Amino acid sequence: MDSSVTAEDRQQDQPLPAEVSLQTAGWFSRAGNYPVFSATWYRYRTLPLVSTLLVLIVLFGLLILGARGDWRVYLVPLVSLGVAGLVLCTLGPWLGVLACRRGWSAAREGWAVVLAILFGMLVSSGLSEGGSYVIKRALFGADKVQLAVQVGGSATINGLDAQAKGPAKAAAQGGKATSSGFDPQLLGTVLGRGSVYLLVFWLGGGWHLITYFRQRGRLAQALQREELARAQAARHQAELRLSVLAAQVEPHFLFNTLAGVRSAISSDPGRAAAIIDHLVDYLRATVPQLRSDGSSAQACLSAQLNTARAYLGLMRARIPRLSFSVEVEPGLAERSVPPLLLISLVENAVKHGIEPKIGPGHIEVRASCLELAGEPYLELSVCDDGVGFGGHTSGSGLGLSNIDERLRELYGKRASLSLKARPEGGVRAAIQLPLAP
Repeated sequence: MDSSVTAEDRQQDQPLPAEVSLQTAGWFSRAGNYPVFSATWYRYRTLPLVSTLLVLIVLFGLLILGARGDWRVYLVPLVSLGVAGLVLCTLGPWLGVLACRRGWSAAREGWAVVLAILFGMLVSSGLSEGGSYVIKRALFGADKVQLAVQVGGSATINGLDAQAKGPAKAAAQGGKATSSGFDPQLLGTVLGRGSVYLLVFWLGGGWHLITYFRQRGRLAQALQREELARAQAARHQAELRLSVLAAQVEPHFLFNTLAGVRSAISSDPGRAAAIIDHLVDYLRATVPQLRSDGSSAQACLSAQLNTARAYLGLMRARIPRLSFSVEVEPGLAERSVPPLLLISLVENAVKHGIEPKIGPGHIEVRASCLELAGEPYLELSVCDDGVGFGGHTSGSGLGLSNIDERLRELYGKRASLSLKARPEGGVRAAIQLPLAP
């Protein structure tokens, strides 16, 4: 698996969010601004450590040149510990970076990182012991090194002392240590070894394991908050567009209706009066709803159906050849749906289906419940027997594209808009929305 998968999962090599990172620019602390065991973190963390270690090796090498006695005595620990220290600082964390780039699950990745750090420490310890033996063998000869091993470390090789271990030597030196008394030398040995182990734990990346697990939890929470903020921003943007749409619907609709009234006054005053009456009914039913829906992501289905019914009544007054029906299955009237979706489908059916048609036209609006993939869905359908897809009507389809975009913003892939030609002529437009339990 390539590294791009890991980059998507853990945002490898990208700066951490402000609430997670250290927000520092120092040479030794800059790595805290990136995810632990990422490539950028490894570079910023390892470069200062290796540089510092190399400087110390050079300084101690210069001291060896001016030291008295056999210089080989000091070269053995310098080289063996220097190589082991470089491996300790680099190997384990580098293996941890490789583990985090595999795209594994969180549990598997965590175990892999722990094993990588432990493996780096073991290799470093082996190099320290084995490297010391190899260097001694190269500098002092195989015979003297073998003799030192056989006598248990009590031999001296050209001034290179290996102190004997165990309580036998302590008794031979005068019995300073007792079985029940306080032994300062033992305490110093324990503290010294503890300090060494702590240093090895820190240089080898053990401390970063703790930071890694803590950071992973905080990063997950930060990503959840970021995702929630993006969703809220998208919802606010959709509501803003809805407010603009609601503000534009009223004057656009009024202008067209008043133009129809004006043309009907001279030829058919009775129809003009009927149009005005229906317009009053429509405005009484819809204006308060438009005002409230402009700042709401959901509206009552019964109110949306009333809006469609009032609109079609007004259109029938303007186009007497139009007939319509509005039906809703029991139990669905009080469901919440996004506002202005249904009326947009109804307006589209009138404008592109019925108006271009010669002769009578019928529009059927229906709200029903159906089951898709084992889940309940609400279907809002608008069927017309107009000219269908073969008709040549004006319009860019912007209203339908806005409906599809709003459905994706509110429901993702769970909602859909479909347009299908009817066998008897016309078009069936349907919106399918998931029903909340």
